[in-house]
Amino acid sequence: MEGPWRIRFASSVVLAGCMCFVGCSGPPSGSGGAGTPAAVAYVWGFNAGNGAPQTILKYAVGSAESSDPVSTLQLPSQYTGLGLTTDSSNQLYVGVTNAASDSQVLVYAGGTSGTTAPTRVIDVVNAPQCLFVDVAGKLYVGSSYGALQNTVISVYTPDAAGQAVPLRTVQSPTNRQIVDIVADSSGTIYVAGSPQYDSGNIPYGFVDVYSADAADSAEPVRSISFSVFIDGVAVDGDGNVFVSVEGSLSTGVSQAASVAVEEFAPDANGYATAVRIIKLPEQAVPTGESGSGGVGGGLVRFDGAGNIFTPEITGMEGSFNYVLYKIAPATSNPAPVAQINPELGYDFIFALN
Repeated sequence: MEGPWRIRFASSVVLAGCMCFVGCSGPPSGSGGAGTPAAVAYVWGFNAGNGAPQTILKYAVGSAESSDPVSTLQLPSQYTGLGLTTDSSNQLYVGVTNAASDSQVLVYAGGTSGTTAPTRVIDVVNAPQCLFVDVAGKLYVGSSYGALQNTVISVYTPDAAGQAVPLRTVQSPTNRQIVDIVADSSGTIYVAGSPQYDSGNIPYGFVDVYSADAADSAEPVRSISFSVFIDGVAVDGDGNVFVSVEGSLSTGVSQAASVAVEEFAPDANGYATAVRIIKLPEQAVPTGESGSGGVGGGLVRFDGAGNIFTPEITGMEGSFNYVLYKIAPATSNPAPVAQINPELGYDFIFALN
């Protein structure tokens, strides 16, 4: 399988895809109706390997003291999970490669659990590493592929199923490794990523912005550059851009987590200055853990009420802290709302309902 598999922890966690969520005019929407706060979060569970089915864990968003999922959803055997997202009807979209290594998007009804089959299956060309559903119900599928690592975004109709033909496809310049995608209500696409190959003196993170009519090999209209790794992007109803940023590249030693959400003006370009920085509380790396992979951030998402959600993860090799934070609108005060049970495994990818 080709794509951005940036290994972040030495044991069970890789960044294998992404989920996307964005606002429209008024409060951000996409997981429930406008004005509706998120009630649950979906997170990838641990994959035991050897063909064992992967599991999606459903957590209540409320008290960080609770670490047990309220339900689980199991993929068919031999399937590998990638991106996750939800839509305004609370349907869950799951990017996978199936037992035959075909790339697909599985669509599940809201509230599905256990081994229930998806309501429809969309066959896509490239591994669906990033998924996003806009306010009109169109599905955006993001992938990286090829020896030169081009990023490809394909847009599908709301009722796409089977061998569906994309409405449009946008392909990036080379040396682009996808991390996240969103689109605003006009169809402007925001692609977060990092270079596949470090040729020196290049941004370690970027957000490429494509116009609403971009197709084929259209160039980005602008690109926000970062000197550190980034983990996710979201856009509010006013066009402000929110990016999950890691505080350092690599130290090689145990360290406290340094993760923040940075807000940029709608016209930000190049190495722009953030208009607001929301720092997450620092977590100590668990005892005995070390290495540059022992700290990281995750995706940044809005719920229907305009709250921002983003995780902070520290540790590796089975010992870690994973806390999901909520930041209320117009504030910079992260509050813990969920803590993932280490025994069940976790990933950087989550979706809200």
